[in-house]
Amino acid sequence: MKNSILIFLLLTTIGMSAQVHDEIPEPGSLKEIFTNSEVEGHIRNFFMTTVNEDELKDYYTNALGGAIAFKTQEFKGFEVGVKGIFTYKAFSADLNEPDITTGNISKWEHELYDINDLDNFNDLDRLEELYLKYNFKSGFATYGKLAIEETPLVNESDGRMKPFAFNGLWLQINRKKHSLNLSWLNRVSPRSTVEWYDFNEAIGLVNNGFQPNGEVADYRGKTESKGIGLFQYETQLKDTDLRANHWYLHNIHHTSMVEFDVHKNNWLLGLQYALQFPHNYQKELAYEERFIQPQENGQVLSGKLSYNPEHWQLGIAFTRAFNSGRFLFPKELGRDHFYTSIPRSRLEGLGDAKIFTLMGNYDFNVKGLKLSIEFTEVLGPSIGEYEFNKYNIDEYYQINGRLHYALGGFFEGLHFDLLYIYKENLNNSDPQNIFNASNFHQISFVTNYLF
Repeated sequence: MKNSILIFLLLTTIGMSAQVHDEIPEPGSLKEIFTNSEVEGHIRNFFMTTVNEDELKDYYTNALGGAIAFKTQEFKGFEVGVKGIFTYKAFSADLNEPDITTGNISKWEHELYDINDLDNFNDLDRLEELYLKYNFKSGFATYGKLAIEETPLVNESDGRMKPFAFNGLWLQINRKKHSLNLSWLNRVSPRSTVEWYDFNEAIGLVNNGFQPNGEVADYRGKTESKGIGLFQYETQLKDTDLRANHWYLHNIHHTSMVEFDVHKNNWLLGLQYALQFPHNYQKELAYEERFIQPQENGQVLSGKLSYNPEHWQLGIAFTRAFNSGRFLFPKELGRDHFYTSIPRSRLEGLGDAKIFTLMGNYDFNVKGLKLSIEFTEVLGPSIGEYEFNKYNIDEYYQINGRLHYALGGFFEGLHFDLLYIYKENLNNSDPQNIFNASNFHQISFVTNYLF
């Protein structure tokens, strides 16, 4: 906690010298570079409670924290940025008190703090950004601890107190309706953690799951992965958006993905296709130490149709994961963004599965008030069918409801989010399989003040 206060005070002190100007001339001295700097940040309060089925134990917690980022004025195209973030527990149930039936403890509530130290609720600071950026006419290049552009697999996924954070090199080039991103990331601080890791340490930090033959997977520290290379190309045609991605996860696998979104009047038709190939290094490892088996080629086809008249957005999506192998991507690097992906329901780890999602959004006439409802059903391998089921989950359905309100005027920057989730297995209700995984109600109330 002491370190988080020092970071916050340091950045705030630097930021107090920042001035706001409509047009700032090129700085003439080192002092002006800092005097004309930019400061932004947020304060966040996150209350979460999970109500498990019947006599299984329930949990709740309230986390409070914030972040502040400082960026110098650009000089000859160069700028420097730094960002610190901290969290502490305001009040809470005992998250380490085990459930009597299963012997397990809280899962979701711990994700607001540090999943690597379940007794740490106060010393939760992190230096999230520290980078050098060079801006040129058609883009920029950034090196260090940096904020990345969102991709369908590697992303910040800022749905807890701390998002995924990355270290490496990011290059973006923009030309008219074309955008190209190239990067190499070699260190990561996964969501809900405070430490920085190289990729060999990070991959497998969260959950190693099972191998296709049912053995417990044990690949953390065995991959010898040095990082991930990203390629993303985007363009906008008359009525079509196109995005092509390729991720090379060193020593593990290649993943390619293409996405088309066609807009016409108030309609949107989208299509995504993803394909994976294992790296040859995986053959050199023992069976249980492999992240992906040599014969696995995960393939996913996802489609979406939505109608978006004024104030409304109504959509249906379908995803098919084929039986050529499980679709695998480290949970420590982000969350998959297929058309059917919603909070608490992702495709990663599954093969030979079908997912249906219905979604509806309504933008009230009241400024800043929005309501969204999502329903998803995941059909595929059941518990015990490990060949296409890395995390040994059951088929299930899930309902999400979200109410968002953004204030204006004097309170501009203040946002409220109320999220309700209900998830239920379709076949198996054994306590060991559902505790903190399914058959639960969950409510989150998040207050954000952005400045």
